[in-house]
Amino acid sequence: MDDFEKGLGRAQDTLGRNEPRIRGALQKLDLDTSGLNALREVRSWIETSRPDLRRRSETIRAERTAWGTSSSLDTTPFGLPTFDEQLYGKAAHDPDVYAAVLKLNEAAEKGEIDQKALTELEKRTGNSEFALGLMTTLGATRFRELMTKAVEQGDGKNAKRLQAALGKTLGTASPKLSNAWRDELVSRPALGWPGNEYRGVAEALKHGTFASPFLLAVARKIDAWDREPSPPGITSNVMVPLMEALSRNPEAAQDFFAGDPTTMERFLVNWEMSDGGEALGKALEVAMLKFRDHDGSPQHPSRGYLSAKLASEFVHLRAKQLRSGDSIDSILKPATVGRILAGYINDINRVAQVGDDAPVPGAQDNDNPSTPGQDAWGAQFNLADLRRVMKDAFADPEAFTSVLTMQTAFADWVFDHGAAQMAAGKGNNALLAGVQRIGAGFAMITDAANLAGVEKGKEMDEKQQRNMKLLTATVNTALALPQSKGWPVIAGVVGAWTGVIEDSVKGNKEDLAREDAGSAVSKTRNLVHDLTARAMLKHGLFGSAEPASKTHPWASLKDLDKWENPVDNPDNFLKGDGRTLMGPEDMTDKDRQTRAYRRWLYGGLSGKPWQDVVVPLDQSFYNGFNQYGA
Repeated sequence: MDDFEKGLGRAQDTLGRNEPRIRGALQKLDLDTSGLNALREVRSWIETSRPDLRRRSETIRAERTAWGTSSSLDTTPFGLPTFDEQLYGKAAHDPDVYAAVLKLNEAAEKGEIDQKALTELEKRTGNSEFALGLMTTLGATRFRELMTKAVEQGDGKNAKRLQAALGKTLGTASPKLSNAWRDELVSRPALGWPGNEYRGVAEALKHGTFASPFLLAVARKIDAWDREPSPPGITSNVMVPLMEALSRNPEAAQDFFAGDPTTMERFLVNWEMSDGGEALGKALEVAMLKFRDHDGSPQHPSRGYLSAKLASEFVHLRAKQLRSGDSIDSILKPATVGRILAGYINDINRVAQVGDDAPVPGAQDNDNPSTPGQDAWGAQFNLADLRRVMKDAFADPEAFTSVLTMQTAFADWVFDHGAAQMAAGKGNNALLAGVQRIGAGFAMITDAANLAGVEKGKEMDEKQQRNMKLLTATVNTALALPQSKGWPVIAGVVGAWTGVIEDSVKGNKEDLAREDAGSAVSKTRNLVHDLTARAMLKHGLFGSAEPASKTHPWASLKDLDKWENPVDNPDNFLKGDGRTLMGPEDMTDKDRQTRAYRRWLYGGLSGKPWQDVVVPLDQSFYNGFNQYGA
């Protein structure tokens, strides 16, 4: 083909040089030159045809070299390579698209893809022009068939690579694919049970990054089909990869669960998944936790409104399932429930304090004067439903830890605001109101973990001992939680602190195992005191650090005259700024420095700033905590 194109080039040059000479000679002899027009037409045809020939040559070369090797039998009787004119036209003369389609079709027939072709496909999965060209050339039905074949090849390395490459390419093309193409992708095949082909589509979806409208439309079509009864002896397995796909696209996941009032109940109450609910849990988490805002209205809901309403529905349906006595282990993991509950810790505290008889599911306009700014849309919870769901989830330590750590972080944020109000001369009302609500929240959480109402001295069962260890570790490490400048707390910050708690539990198993269940209240009270003192220090309510006011911690240190810098004093429990309590990881002699801290806070050395707060603080705390019989 290259030689042929070059030969035409030489002919074009020859005609271009000689036709004018011949014409001139004939004109001098006054002879007819009309026959020479044919030479001009031939030259013009060659000139316009050569680019297409070069493009065809590039296409053949792409197929035979860049995308792999072709058989020597793939030639015409004249020795020229075979060429699919129809495919070339559908591929819009794109060499890579043409070669990719041939290699994919070949792989479907042989059950194995050429390594070189697979590598070339992987290189171009993010190329939007190539991706769109490949999808439109293949067509939706053929893509589905190819993906199904790839899935049927099993879990081999190349098969998995091909599935991922096809899925990523589809995702890249998805914003520009037509609705007709998308609908054809999930149309019913002419013959046979469609489950295998829908599984192929679902596997493709979990690999790519898709336009939300495309993913949502396809997910709804697959879900609608999956609701139909399967043939006897056949189990549909399309929903796990579909949930994996939705978990990577929060907008599509939210619209999937919010768009049909029967969808969440179908999965939570009437469904089981082969992965134990792992993928479903991730999809639910992003649908409820990714978007938190106070935009829009109930009539024109924002993403944040939909998140809160879904969380309300989630807790209601979980409680419904628990009331029915059904086993939930195979449907959703308790750790997932814990993370979702932790995301709505503000609402848990509200319901714990005042109850909630608002209709569920629903979202509401939170207005908590004990917190700064405007809260995000809140989830409406029925108190009995919420307690039932928490109690069940807290049988799992990961779920309990998620909620307990977020509650502590939330308390820290609320107390920080209360201390800021005091520093601004606005009194302690915000702090005390916040403490009462936080106390109720801690009470309901520890009650759900079977810690709040156990009589002092009574032996704990294994689950209670484990949860008490986690509570003790939380109290002991609370000051390791970085003070947040805003809410919601970044998940990574709380996650890092959770690791500190887990390490503390592992490192103090014997000590923590001896904890008395009746101490849950006192431990939580100590935690509230520590967080309050930390907030007051941060906002300068104990006076200046340099020189140290008489109520400031540095004024309370022993042997002050021996140490020029109070930071060097072995009893010091503040960081160098004089406004931040050390966490356990900052202390060189934890026991000594903790005793010095307790001596300052409770020995009268913290003075009037603490004395004015601690009595009403405890009263507010116990008023909140005692709602749950602790």
